[in-house]
Amino acid sequence: MDFWGIITNVKDVSALEISMHYKQLWHIEDAFGEIKGTLRARPVFQWTNKRIIGHLVVFFLSYFCEAVITKELRKKQEKLVTKSIENKVVKQRSLAVSMALKELSSVLAIPVRIGNKRIWVRTDIRENALKVMKALNMNIPPKILKIEEEMEK
Repeated sequence: MDFWGIITNVKDVSALEISMHYKQLWHIEDAFGEIKGTLRARPVFQWTNKRIIGHLVVFFLSYFCEAVITKELRKKQEKLVTKSIENKVVKQRSLAVSMALKELSSVLAIPVRIGNKRIWVRTDIRENALKVMKALNMNIPPKILKIEEEMEK
């Protein structure tokens, strides 16, 4: 049999409620672990209340965004597309946010110089990233993003 105790300054909540809330902390710790794993964030040690709150807000917003994207992908029942799945090396599975974000991060705007013009061209959007964009009702950016006239040197 295990025994444990909690010291708190909360007076208007029963001991049972406090212990039940305490036992649910693993959900928060699990969520932070998931966020830090997905975002590859390292521990950040903050000492002022303002910075601690800022740090928590950033991670909460990240977790919220990931949850929204996951919900939309599940609602649309989007499946991951990879060569190993196509070749039946691994089984078909749902598209995860981490894979989709990895592919989204590979979409770049590249400057191409033609004559006296600089044309900003979007790189190709891979299939999994495209699925996320569509699941979130995002507009697909055009292939040619911007054309600039360059000044002579």
